[in-house]
Amino acid sequence: MARILFTLLFLLAGGLTSSQSLKNGIHVLEGELLNTGHLLKTEKLVYRVVSSGLQEELAYLAGKKVRMLCELTGESCTPLRYEIEPFELNKAPDWSLKKIPRYVTGGLFSFNPQCTPDGKVLFWTALVKEGGRTTQKIWASKRDQFGFWQPGEQLPTPLNNRLPSAVISALPGGNQLFVFGNFGEEEMLENLKREMTLKSQVASRDAQTPKEFHYVLAKLEAEYKERSEKIQNRAPLYKSHKTETGWSIPTPINFPSFYNWYRKADNPNQQVFGGSALASSGRTLIYSAQQKRNYGKLDLYVSLQNDSGTYEEGINLGSTINTGEEEMAPFLAPDDKTLYFSSSGRREGISIFVTRRLNDTWNLWSEPQELSANLRGVNFFSIPASGNWAYVSRDGELYMAAIPQSFQPEPVVVIKGKVVDEDGKPLSASVLYESLTKKKSLGSSVSDPNTGEFSIILPYDENYGFYGEKEGYLPASQNLNLVGKDKEGKEKLVVIVLPKLKKGNEIVMNNLFFAFRSAELTKESEPELDRLAQVLKKSANLKILIEGHTDNVGSQKANRNLSLERANSVAIYLKSKHKIEPERVVTTGFGSKKPIAENQTEEGRAQNRRVVFKIVEE
Repeated sequence: MARILFTLLFLLAGGLTSSQSLKNGIHVLEGELLNTGHLLKTEKLVYRVVSSGLQEELAYLAGKKVRMLCELTGESCTPLRYEIEPFELNKAPDWSLKKIPRYVTGGLFSFNPQCTPDGKVLFWTALVKEGGRTTQKIWASKRDQFGFWQPGEQLPTPLNNRLPSAVISALPGGNQLFVFGNFGEEEMLENLKREMTLKSQVASRDAQTPKEFHYVLAKLEAEYKERSEKIQNRAPLYKSHKTETGWSIPTPINFPSFYNWYRKADNPNQQVFGGSALASSGRTLIYSAQQKRNYGKLDLYVSLQNDSGTYEEGINLGSTINTGEEEMAPFLAPDDKTLYFSSSGRREGISIFVTRRLNDTWNLWSEPQELSANLRGVNFFSIPASGNWAYVSRDGELYMAAIPQSFQPEPVVVIKGKVVDEDGKPLSASVLYESLTKKKSLGSSVSDPNTGEFSIILPYDENYGFYGEKEGYLPASQNLNLVGKDKEGKEKLVVIVLPKLKKGNEIVMNNLFFAFRSAELTKESEPELDRLAQVLKKSANLKILIEGHTDNVGSQKANRNLSLERANSVAIYLKSKHKIEPERVVTTGFGSKKPIAENQTEEGRAQNRRVVFKIVEE
């Protein structure tokens, strides 16, 4: 019967001869699944779908259109991966949901999807049976080169241990994670118990009277209570980064003022944390808790990280956002302005809402709007920088939801890059970005230790400097001015070369700016100069040459003088502001004699107008 049906479908589809079919190998096909998933009808041919590990889930998709990664042998397709319609690259109806295939989640109860801003890695939480009990584990999947999600995997220790874990935010590039869990608290509490037991034994031995013993014991009990509560009530939030061998042991964020009073009526001993999200910069934390300034059961707060790395006391986001019920599961979009969150206080049941920050403060927001009735019952939400599709969960399944334009965050620029040494070898380095006009650090990332790859997100309306730095290497920077530019989602590919701190190595000072045809340094140059001054202070034997260069516009004499004057301006700044010894800084001006690009274009001339920082003695 199956053979007759296959033959009939093949004839109806206007089947081609085998010479017209695709070559054997890996191909992406689009078509309709038929016959309980055993046939794939494309525009030109009906392929037989070979039984595989995907067969059971494909059987439930009969009659649906799919995009499938196949290994073709003649007119037979061995399915490797797939996605169901609507396809990501096509226009989809607003808020239409598409289920992420079960081969990705392993069929486990899955929720809390968190996608990296570049859309390449998806993390989520799965309920897993372990040792006769069910617990929460972090799972992850990567996109392959064809855009399909690969089969998910449970991440190894240390991100997963015997206690529940979850990813709260995946920072750009996927090299840093912000996680929820219990990493070390049990050991700290056990150590505290041992310490208190030992102290009570000493008190029992040394006390002269029962009254003295009971007095000391009461003090120890009060100390134990205070210290154990401090351990238990600290923010349950950690950061982990990629190393050459895997993920680092999660370390607690520095958030000393955090506390949460919320308890459910049916279990007053259990603290209920409403979730949190870290901005793509890593410097802004939105969290849900019950604190003394609450409007309701759970309110949303913001904590800003200061320059010492400490997250400061939370600021309530205000009554425009917070209701008398529960505001939870926040997600701050890469534009740092658009906030999505779940709420039980605006309608019956839980739904997802969006609000936008109206100024540079964190207490003036637009009136929240419900995203869609189609998302009711959903309480986890994340969006990559492209902003076209959201990742959500409902009833233990992961979905993608098509976002209409009016609900998308503002466009951003995604910097995708690589950090290498002077020989082109990948480096694990810090990548930081700053406002050159405000002279303010804005965010950071780290590069992958094995590939050197990194990613950062830059919202519009700022003049950015971004740079890589690593101990033992010269910091190297680049510049991107997004002030007054048309807002559109863009990707910019860069390579940051960090030369080792050794004689002969050099960098171009890319974030150095002068007034037109002048040697006067602008304020935007100071962060770059201050950073290089710190290199000189750390390496007391380092001696440098500052080289000035120009384009070929103007006379050779004028250009030579201008290039020397600009080099001298840098030297004067280092000597006067940072007290660098004069003999450690030598200057020279080459004018237009050593171009690194053609002078026929403005872009080439801009590259030739440069100042070089060169090590002449270690």
